[in-house]
Amino acid sequence: MSQLIAILSGARVPESSSRFVRGVAILVRPFARLWKLAESHELNPWVFIAMSLVGYLAQAMVFLPPFQSQEWKLVFLILLRLIALVVPFYIFFNGRRIAAVFNVSVAAMFIFNTTWHVCYYVYA
Repeated sequence: MSQLIAILSGARVPESSSRFVRGVAILVRPFARLWKLAESHELNPWVFIAMSLVGYLAQAMVFLPPFQSQEWKLVFLILLRLIALVVPFYIFFNGRRIAAVFNVSVAAMFIFNTTWHVCYYVYA
């Protein structure tokens, strides 16, 4: 079991491992590297997972019958854009050794896209 945990955490897969262990390691290795990258910049990877789940939940609620009116669709559009802003701001304020200019540009892009989508939705 400790060998599997070491492999999943990004260690090299020994040739003596079973095909299953090597297959799982190949599938999990990119995620393990991203997890380590987030932790190396003092970011909590669970924030990214939670914000993804909240975004998927808000996006799924658009299709429920009580939320089929135009007003609700606009509310969910704005909510999804606000949720999308949380992650760049989290990186900007909590991340260490990450280029602040990159994160500000990502936040500016989200603000511009949100303005564009809301105006297009309202006036189109």
